[in-house]
Amino acid sequence: MFSLARSPGCANCGSASIARSRRHGLIEFLLHYLLFISPYRCKACDVRHFRFGHTQRHPDSAAPKHAH
Repeated sequence: MFSLARSPGCANCGSASIARSRRHGLIEFLLHYLLFISPYRCKACDVRHFRFGHTQRHPDSAAPKHAH
């Protein structure tokens, strides 16, 4: 089943405890690279769903690391 989540939590149970899931197959590869749709899995109910965009990173994580 393909469901595209719009809320910040799980599309099935509403839990905020979700994590990105691995992509499987050509269709999911194309969804990710062409439309920025990625699979996620709920840690509470174990349901897999899809979301637009990428996870947000902490602003400091985008800064280059300097070796001193």
